[in-house]
Amino acid sequence: MKRSVVLGTAFFYLLGLGGGHLLAQKGMGKMGPSGAGSMGSSEGRKSSTHDMEGAKARSGGPAGQMHSAGMNVSTQLANNAALSAQIQPLLPAGSTIATASAGFTNQGEFIAALHVSQNLGIPFNQLKADLTQAHPDSLGQAIHALRPDLSRSTVRSDVHAAKLQADQDTDTAQLANALSSNATLSSRAQGLLPAGTNVQTASAGFEDARQFLLVEHIAHDLNINFAQLKTDVTGANPMSLRQAISTLRPDLTSATITTDLTTARQETKTDLQAAGISGRENESAAMQH
Repeated sequence: MKRSVVLGTAFFYLLGLGGGHLLAQKGMGKMGPSGAGSMGSSEGRKSSTHDMEGAKARSGGPAGQMHSAGMNVSTQLANNAALSAQIQPLLPAGSTIATASAGFTNQGEFIAALHVSQNLGIPFNQLKADLTQAHPDSLGQAIHALRPDLSRSTVRSDVHAAKLQADQDTDTAQLANALSSNATLSSRAQGLLPAGTNVQTASAGFEDARQFLLVEHIAHDLNINFAQLKTDVTGANPMSLRQAISTLRPDLTSATITTDLTTARQETKTDLQAAGISGRENESAAMQH
C-alpha cells in the first residue's frame, strides 16, 4: 500500500511539472491578452504590412528597401516620396508626415492608425497617444478605449480593414516607384492603356507590376474596359480575374477564358523579363482562378 502511495505521488508530481508544457504545446496554455477572443498586444505590434522588415520588392522597384535597419518611420517615409504622397491626404490638418509619425516605431502601424482615425472619426492625436505611450496599447485596444460604443467584433473588423488599406498604400507606392525607375516597364504598361490614360493613375490599387500588366493585357486582348476590369479585380469586394472576365464578357466560354488567361500570362511574363523584373512565376493567388 505504501509503495502505491509513493508511486501515485510521483506520478502527480511529474504531471504537475510537465502538464503546463504539454498544454502550451497544444495551444491551451496561457490565455492572456494575446489569447483567443481578445484584442491582444500582438494586434498593435504587427505591421499592417506584416512588419515590413525586409519588405518584398513585389514590383522590383526601390520601395523594396523601404525599411532599413535603425531607420525611424519619419526617415523611411522621407526616403519614399511615392508612399508619402499616398498617405498625405490622411494626415490631420496642420500636420506633416514628420510630426504625425514621430513616436511610432513601425511604419505599417502608423499608416493603419491614420486610416483608423479617418474611418472611425477618432482624433489622430488621441489614437497616437495610446499607441506610442511608454506601455503602448495595440491598435484594437486603443480603438476600444476611444470608441467604447463599438463591439469587439466590430473593432477587430475595423483593425483588419485599416491594415488592408495600409497594405494597399504600400503596394501602390511600390508599383509607382517601379514604374518611375524602370523605363521599359513604364513604356510597356503605358502602351496597353487607353489613349490619354496616365500610367501612374491606372496602376494605383494593384498589388504589383505583374497584376497590373496582366489586367492590362486581358483588357487589351478581349476589348474589355480597363477601368471596369480594374474595379472588379481590385475593388472592395475583389473578384478573381476569371470571374471578372466572365462577368464583363458573358459571351466567352470557360475554355476560351482559360486560353485567354494563358496568353495574357505569357505576355505579362515577357513584359517583366524585358523590364528585368524577376520573382514569382505566377500572378497573385487571388487572380489564378
